[in-house]
Amino acid sequence: MKAFTIVSFLVIPAVGCVDGAMSSPDDGSTSYDQQAISGGPYTFAGLADWDRDSNRDIIARENATGHLWLYPGQSVRGYSSAPRVQIGNGWNPYTFAGLADWDGDGHQDIVTRNEATGKLWLYPGQSVRSFSSAASVEIGNGWSGYTFAGVADWDRDGNQDIVTREDATGKLYLYPGQSVRGYSSATRVEIGNGWNGYTFAGVADWDRDGNQDIITREDATGKLYLYPGQSVRNYSSAARVEIGNGWNGYTFAGVTDWDRDGNQDIVARDTTGLLWLYPGQSVRGYSGAARVQIGNGW
Repeated sequence: MKAFTIVSFLVIPAVGCVDGAMSSPDDGSTSYDQQAISGGPYTFAGLADWDRDSNRDIIARENATGHLWLYPGQSVRGYSSAPRVQIGNGWNPYTFAGLADWDGDGHQDIVTRNEATGKLWLYPGQSVRSFSSAASVEIGNGWSGYTFAGVADWDRDGNQDIVTREDATGKLYLYPGQSVRGYSSATRVEIGNGWNGYTFAGVADWDRDGNQDIITREDATGKLYLYPGQSVRNYSSAARVEIGNGWNGYTFAGVTDWDRDGNQDIVARDTTGLLWLYPGQSVRGYSGAARVQIGNGW
């Protein structure tokens, strides 16, 4: 693994538990082997400032129990001392699209697909370290057969959008959001093709040019690529850039400014369960910053 080093986020999955009810998914879930899909005991929902304390946090499902956990971050390149908090239960079998303020109310939300039904659901957050009392809302259907890249304001219109691959065709689509707790009336737009064979790390403004980008691994080579976005509802004319290699064997938690230095970072788990932080430097190229372990037991 060359210049782009991977850093671990150390938060040991097992510290505390809270009763309550941040929505137990209640839309007809059936049993589903999510651990086999995720390749580990935890499946990442994503990275975001969930509790609105200005630090990025990890939201992850414990696959054996279906519990949803908040791992509060502290904006450090190292282990966090904050204990985890249970914020949900009954989360098997869901596939996470990402975390974002989908409805524009100032709180981070979870966008997720029920594997049994193919329906897309919004689980509104309330910026608390506990269960949310807000009811889940159906925001889409027919979502089986898609792999999510992430949720972000791709077209820079002030609304969060979904970027996803149609697995049967390898085409990449933008599903524009409208900051509502319900279906969006905006038409999807094709923004790429030939995307099979890639594993998404996330969608974020990696190079800090004001446009959201896609960070993804080419599975055949293990190379990490930056696909620069241009804030348009269309194909981007910017060429992809190799920003890392040796990335096979990692499961991505997401892309965010974890250490709050103004640069987007990658958080990823290796095959031994260690969590790593790979600090970015807002460049279209390899980062010279060393990876840092920030967790274990993942």
